[in-house]
Amino acid sequence: MGITVFKDSNDSSRTYLRITRAINGREQQRYVRVDGPSKAAMKRAMKEAKEIDQRLQQWQTAVRELIALSGDNLIHEDGTVVGLQLQTRHREGRKPATEFKLRVKLPDRKPLFKSVSVDKHGFDDAYELAITRICELRGLSDQSEAFDKLIQCKDAYLDKYDIPEHLVEEVGKSRKSRKKSKDDKGWIGQLTGFLRSR
Repeated sequence: MGITVFKDSNDSSRTYLRITRAINGREQQRYVRVDGPSKAAMKRAMKEAKEIDQRLQQWQTAVRELIALSGDNLIHEDGTVVGLQLQTRHREGRKPATEFKLRVKLPDRKPLFKSVSVDKHGFDDAYELAITRICELRGLSDQSEAFDKLIQCKDAYLDKYDIPEHLVEEVGKSRKSRKKSKDDKGWIGQLTGFLRSR
């Protein structure tokens, strides 16, 4: 990724600028010829090369955003989520602590690290909170296709890790579905609400 200067191997008097960017795993190269040995010629060629590089960067960004929205690049072959591990820490004098460790690497930034306690939230809620946090850090909505795909990866963690039974509550029910069921008061609650509004 970047702009490099090189000379033609067949004619050393010819100089080119090569613009290179990787887009969806494929290297894209563009060339700008420098017309003459002067600094002004190099400056003109560099200006054109930077404009081409900017267009390639916009293309690269658009492709990354489309891939991120689909969520396909966020799931490993074993079904686990990229940057999400379940870990149990053993410390002297304390009981073991189980948590989801998040590591989110965004383009041109340092990795971001977070954790969600399974002991505090239970497995299901901790998993959903971890996925929500990953999507927030990546700028993805909880209504996106990527969010739905990542939520469906929960079983891979149940298969891969030995999770104490007391931490796995209501397997298959998400935090959202439990919240909906708590808010749903049934027909008596609806009737009471209707009478209060009168």
